[in-house]
Amino acid sequence: PSVKSFILDCEVVAFDREKKKILPFQILSTRARKNVNVNDIKVGVCIFAFDMLYLNGQQLIQENLNIRREKLYESFEEDPGYFQFATALTSSDIEEIQKFLDASVDIGCEGLIIKTLNSDATYEPAKRSNNWLKLKKDYMDSIGDSVDLVPIAAFHGRGKRTGVFGAFLLACYDVDKEEYQSICKIGTGFSEAVLEERSTSLRSKVIATPKQY
Repeated sequence: PSVKSFILDCEVVAFDREKKKILPFQILSTRARKNVNVNDIKVGVCIFAFDMLYLNGQQLIQENLNIRREKLYESFEEDPGYFQFATALTSSDIEEIQKFLDASVDIGCEGLIIKTLNSDATYEPAKRSNNWLKLKKDYMDSIGDSVDLVPIAAFHGRGKRTGVFGAFLLACYDVDKEEYQSICKIGTGFSEAVLEERSTSLRSKVIATPKQY
């Protein structure tokens, strides 16, 4: 009752409430979005909250993470399977963090976000910062692997990338179904020269209507 207005930073995931397990992102992408009867929804979701930016008319982005997180925990109660707090570990011990990463991968998470807690720990919207670092299983030599993919679609660039393709949809070939299966979208790691070269080479391959992959 004391919470009148708020802005949370959350992650919505597909969730199996019977097994209490996070499901792969691909499952979430199959959930219907428009003109759907609630009773017909097959994919359950759970909201995992991990930060609070605003509470009852007060901006919190200039507060350190420990303060924002404390207010988050004080202001809301968990509803298992529907609304939960993201599991967090407060530590500066490398081995302890490694075990926490391994545990997150084991339950189906992509990895961790490493954040400062008390120093230089304000919330910086839409900005990359060394105070927030992704630590994903893909970065681990013991887990990661390489795969050859091909572009099947491109997205027009914006801002500095206006006039070229700014991102690409990549796919692999399914031998059994004899068709390409889309895998991921990629739009980072390209220099302006590479984007210009890729855009020039792909423009001649643009088709009038999309294919069903």
